[in-house]
Amino acid sequence: MTEYPSWDLPEDLAEAWQEDFYRLEEAAPLLSYGTHHAEAPGTKLGGYPAWFTGPGDVDCEQCSQPMRHLLTVASWEWDGDSWRTWRPLEDGGGAGAVDPTGLDIGGVGAVYVFECLSCPGRPFTHWYDCA
Repeated sequence: MTEYPSWDLPEDLAEAWQEDFYRLEEAAPLLSYGTHHAEAPGTKLGGYPAWFTGPGDVDCEQCSQPMRHLLTVASWEWDGDSWRTWRPLEDGGGAGAVDPTGLDIGGVGAVYVFECLSCPGRPFTHWYDCA
């Protein structure tokens, strides 16, 4: 699936697309860009972090370049809103169990792993985020 950033959306694009976001939310009041059309929640490889508390600045300690999101391990696969978009159709209708994996990362938290593509050895780090 293709993801788009919400918290990490560059400021100039967020401003340019603001009217489109308003039109989207007026046309489908139960859906919002950040919750339903941007990054997928839950445990995943790649894509964008589905931050709980806002974007973390994850820069490489060796070269100071931004690091790439590699992996998210999350307590919940979706929440009371995002299930409408992100819950697999095969799992049936409704929100169902938000934690089908049974993971508990500090309650309702997630750990994000990042890697640096600029440095030899591809150093990595992590970020813990909790709602």
